[in-house]
Parts: sequence; structure tokens; C-alpha cells
Amino acid sequence: MVFKVRVEVTDEEGVKTSIEREGDLMSEGFKSATIKSIMRFLEENIPSPSIDPYDIESEDLTIKDRLESFLRYDSKAPKDWFTSSELKRIYEEVYGVSIRLSTLSTYLASMHSEGILIRKGSRAQRKYKVVATKRVEQEHEDSLEMIECIPLREIIR
Repeated sequence: MVFKVRVEVTDEEGVKTSIEREGDLMSEGFKSATIKSIMRFLEENIPSPSIDPYDIESEDLTIKDRLESFLRYDSKAPKDWFTSSELKRIYEEVYGVSIRLSTLSTYLASMHSEGILIRKGSRAQRKYKVVATKRVEQEHEDSLEMIECIPLREIIR
């Protein structure tokens, strides 16, 4: 069965760029090559985030958005496993604002459900870690940085 996969990106000026692949989705070779091509296309056509995590006054960022940006991009964010209490202390130091532990825990649970964080431990001793990017080596192919465990809706948003 032949399938067609098309991804289109529209920039700020309205210019559309797209990539299209056609083939048998049951073929592992086609799936692998298509995913790699689409990832390369998206990396080239979608700008890196330009969110300033310290811009408290930004109307566009909710507390959850700011927290997610902080965890993903800020050098002061924990790089290994952390508890909600540890994150609360760091977040409050960086932003100079207080956040309730229950609010923070709710956002962390939500980010876990969205695949942004992984977690371990019992409820009383829960620890979180940001899902990392990793290099994937393909035989006869160049290295391609892939995003691990991020739902497709996050990539195309």
C-alpha cells in the first residue's frame, strides 16, 4: 500500500515550505528515511525557541510555559533527577517570585503526561528529569539529532 506523507511549514511572511515523501509505510527503510528527512526538514525550517525564560512580564507565557522553558533551556535548571521541592527553591531564586508547591507539582505531573518529563519513585519521594535529546547513528547515514519521546503534536505545533 502506497502512502504519501507531507509536512508544510509557513514562516512569518506567509512563505510555505514543504516536504513530501511517498512510499510503503510498512517498509522499515521507508519509515526510517522518511522520519529522518522530516526531522532534518523541521530543524532547517523551524527557528530555535527565542523565549526569554526570565521575562516575567511576558503576556504570552503562562507559569507552566515559563517553567517548561526554564527546565528545557536554562543553564540554572536541574540537569539530573530533581524533586518538586528542589525545583521550587531553584525557580524562586531565579525568578524572584514564589510559587506554591501544589501548583508546581500539578505542572510537573502535566509535563510528565505530555512526555516532557520522566519520573520515578513513590508519590512521597517522586523525582523528575527532563527528557533528553540523543544522537542516533544509522548505518550508512550521517548522524541526526532526534528528539526522544516527544509526541508528534509537540513537534508540529
